[in-house]
Amino acid sequence: MVVAAGGVVTNSEGKVLFIYRNDKWDLPKGKLDKGESIEDCAVREVMEETGVKGLRVENFLRTSYHIFKNNGTTTLKQVHWYAMKTDYSGKLKPEKKEGIVKVKWKGPKKIQKALQNSYVNIKILFEGD
Repeated sequence: MVVAAGGVVTNSEGKVLFIYRNDKWDLPKGKLDKGESIEDCAVREVMEETGVKGLRVENFLRTSYHIFKNNGTTTLKQVHWYAMKTDYSGKLKPEKKEGIVKVKWKGPKKIQKALQNSYVNIKILFEGD
């Protein structure tokens, strides 16, 4: 099993941070490093994938699970999601080496549109909003 963590990041305008990778809108997340806490991993991955700084973890949201194939091997991925806030208003920097082509702040209407081209595990994080 692969353990990862990520964030639903909201800025001072109430917009949510999305990344665009593999022709889908997604949220920043990544694998846990040895000896790292899950919360630290979530913050580090958001910073690395988007360039956003000054992240404050508000609370734990939920854990999602999905299966992916890696070199023909089926692997279970467990992702711990945190709600985060930031006042960062600087430039967004997609992490190209991770295949991220765009990073965008999205308001309610744009979020709904993005979720139509996203993953089930991401949609779940926005249910009940």
